[in-house]
Amino acid sequence: MTLYEYNALNEDEKARATWDSVLVSDREDVDHRILLYQVDAFYVEVYYNKKLNAITKFRSFSSTELLVPYLDKINLIKLLNE
Repeated sequence: MTLYEYNALNEDEKARATWDSVLVSDREDVDHRILLYQVDAFYVEVYYNKKLNAITKFRSFSSTELLVPYLDKINLIKLLNE
């Protein structure tokens, strides 16, 4: 699947495609727990709103610059072994 194909999916289809991929890392901000997945050759952040107890956004991207907030948490050895 390409990034463009993913972006054309509805929210339920995005959720299924994301859950079937590789969880890379996570992080938190004040309101969200943000899970980072690798889906084929791109990445998806899943924003889980802690107060609402719900997923509020899927953010897909291919730019490695957006991985910076995760770099100290990503276990490269684990990823290479999967």
